[in-house]
Amino acid sequence: MMSPVYSFVFLLILLMGQSNHVLAGPVSEVKKDETLVFFNTSAWLNPQTDQWHIPIHGWIYETADSSIRKNLIADAMEKFYGLSTKPHSQTLFDQRVNLLLADNESNKSIVIRFANRTYSLPASASNGHFKKVLLVDAKIITAAGIKNQLNFQAVLSKRDHRSFNGQVNMLASQGLSIISDIDDTIKISAVTNRKELLNHTFYLDFEAVPGMADLYKHLLNDQGALHFVSSSPWQLYPALVDFIDKAGFPNADYALKSFRFKDSTLFNLFASSLDTKPPEIIKIIENYPSRKFILVGDSGEKDPEVYAKIQQQFPQQILRIWIRNVTGEKADDDRFQSLFNELQSDQWQLFSTADEILPLID
Repeated sequence: MMSPVYSFVFLLILLMGQSNHVLAGPVSEVKKDETLVFFNTSAWLNPQTDQWHIPIHGWIYETADSSIRKNLIADAMEKFYGLSTKPHSQTLFDQRVNLLLADNESNKSIVIRFANRTYSLPASASNGHFKKVLLVDAKIITAAGIKNQLNFQAVLSKRDHRSFNGQVNMLASQGLSIISDIDDTIKISAVTNRKELLNHTFYLDFEAVPGMADLYKHLLNDQGALHFVSSSPWQLYPALVDFIDKAGFPNADYALKSFRFKDSTLFNLFASSLDTKPPEIIKIIENYPSRKFILVGDSGEKDPEVYAKIQQQFPQQILRIWIRNVTGEKADDDRFQSLFNELQSDQWQLFSTADEILPLID
């Protein structure tokens, strides 16, 4: 019969396996006034090494709550754009401005746990971000019963009772992927109108483009995957992922734009998507050389130009290009004819509503 001491030790081992806290070993450096966010990512399997490449990407920050800075921004919005907060929009304005003004925490060590193992990540950079691609033997993933989704937790000190969780999509080598923009593609943003863009970003509840969530769900089965590549800043990720989940879109990974007010990355906010989007899209396609892709964007900025360039580089993997028409242009306009003149008519589509796309699905 097991002695009381052995029983106690056995119980502790079981509890440690189920808990985000440890009695010994490295733990994450997260102060009580700091928040830790893990961004959704997707993993890929290297068949030569039989290892999963598992990207971990997160952000550690202290929430800003400076009434002085918020009031300065609110005053500028009213002075230059005639926008002001109403009782129902004050909370939204405060939440989103606070995210943009967040105090990024650098040089923070984060430790995570999954499959009964712990992994230490590189210290956070000046923007509060930390990232690493973990190489994990496939047999470890299989033994842990992990299939379509890997869930992990930050390892915290035993005195910290919070929970910071993340997830990684474990994508099959083959299947269909949608690479999609966010603003004016699946979320009404009015990017071409500066006043309305600011209004939608800071004062209004985020609103989904009708029918797009159902369209994506219809296209993507168990082997399908959704990748959002957007010019929205990483600071708005918590608000964006909450909206996208509630709107009923399939689970996705994200590539957003990096900027902070305190250094030269501020200018990234104004950088053209012709410069910022292609590297992120190329990275996705190269990680999954046997997957097929549909590129979905809108006509408001440079999605057609970006996608035409990507299609030329990966003609065997790009099945379709779909562009939501938010500018009132026509498919036979010079812009589109010059971009897509080498494609078959069924390889690209300018559409206004999701209903126009459904008949095109094979």
